[in-house]
Amino acid sequence: MSSEIGVAVWGIGRHAVRRLLPAVVQTRGIRLVGICTRDSGVGRTKAAEFGCDYFSTSERLLGDQRVHAVILATPTGLHFEHGLRVIEGGKHLWCEKPLTHSYGTTCQLFDRARDVGVMAVTALMYKYHPQFVELKRLVQGRTLGDLRALSIRFGIPALESAPFRGALELGGGALLDFSPYLLSAVHQLFDTPPKLRCGNIWTLPPSRADTDGWAVLEHDNAGIDCVWGYQRAYRNALEVWGTEGSLHVDRVFTKEPEYESTLIRYDQRGTAGDVVHTGHANAFCAMFEAFAAHLRDPEFQAAERAETEWCARMAEQIAGSSP
Repeated sequence: MSSEIGVAVWGIGRHAVRRLLPAVVQTRGIRLVGICTRDSGVGRTKAAEFGCDYFSTSERLLGDQRVHAVILATPTGLHFEHGLRVIEGGKHLWCEKPLTHSYGTTCQLFDRARDVGVMAVTALMYKYHPQFVELKRLVQGRTLGDLRALSIRFGIPALESAPFRGALELGGGALLDFSPYLLSAVHQLFDTPPKLRCGNIWTLPPSRADTDGWAVLEHDNAGIDCVWGYQRAYRNALEVWGTEGSLHVDRVFTKEPEYESTLIRYDQRGTAGDVVHTGHANAFCAMFEAFAAHLRDPEFQAAERAETEWCARMAEQIAGSSP
C-alpha cells in the first residue's frame, strides 16, 4: 500500500493550471489522484495532461477513497460551502486563501474539521519559501535589534483576464484577495498578535467590489502599515526597521520558482550591507510538503488556526472601520 497522500484539486482556473497542478506532481510524498471542474472540456484535457482522473462532480471526488486531501481552488465566495463539504466527506482541506469570506465561517470550518478529525489549512505558500524562512529567522533572532516598524506593499495592475476579482457574489475584492498575505506576514513576524489601530477600503469604478485598502497596526513600540490594491504599478515588497538595522525584501509573497530571491540588509547608519542570497524554490512544493508532513500534527494545525482566525478577524475590522 502506498504511503503517499492522495490529493485532488477542486477548481481548475488559471492559477490551478499554472501553479497548483505542476507543484502537486512535483512534490514528494503526495500523488495527484484527480481534478474536479464543471467544464468537462477543460477537465478532460488537464486530466490527460497531468496524468490523473477527471471528476465531473464533487460527489465523485469526495466519494473516491484514494483521495485523502483536497486542494480547494474555487472562488472565495464558495470556499465555506465547498470547504464544509470536503470536511464532511472526511478529507483534509488545503484551501486557497482566504479560507472563507468571514471570521464567523472561518471559525465554523475549523470547528467542524476538529470534530471530524481532519486538517484545515490556508494555502499561503510564501511562508515556506527560503526567503521568508530566512527573514523570519533574522527578525526573531533580533539581528535588527528591537523592531520599530514594518511596512508592506502589495498591488497589481488591472487584469482584464480576471473578472472574478470584481464580482461580489464570488467573494471578489482586494481585501479578501490581498489581506491574507499581508496580515499573515504581520502575524508571522511578531511573537504576539498586533492590534489594529485603523484601516480603510474603497472602490474604484468600474468594479463593484473593493479595489484598494490600507491598515495601520501596532505592537508594543512598533508601527505597522499595510497597503494593497489593484489598478496600480506592481509592488510586492516588505521592509523591517529595527534599532540596529533594517531589511528590504522584494517579491516577498509571489515569485516564479526560478526567481533568485534575496534580502538586503542595512546597518544602523542606513548603509547597504549584506545581500543575503536565499536562492530559488517552488514555494508551492515546499508548502505541500509541509502540509503532508504535519497532517496529524496538532501543534502545527493549532498555530495555523490561530493565525487564520486572527487574519479573518482583522479583515472584518478593517472593512467595518471603512466609511
